[in-house]
Amino acid sequence: MNKETQQKISNAASRASIGKHFGISGQAVGKWIYKNGIPQKRIIPLCQLLGWVVTPHEIDPEAYPNPTDGLPKQES
Repeated sequence: MNKETQQKISNAASRASIGKHFGISGQAVGKWIYKNGIPQKRIIPLCQLLGWVVTPHEIDPEAYPNPTDGLPKQES
């Protein structure tokens, strides 16, 4: 995950609020964002929580190779 994506996540919600949502500490969220990467099963729920200001592709382009992968379907 690049620095721009890390900043988008940090601007969208505090680590403490993200941690509370997932039942973990804010410190653990910081490790996700800045060291270890976000666990695969948490990527889409995190994007949803943040109102899709960050996409799954931005977080993990290997797992979500297309920019629209993992995004909710658009209603027509």
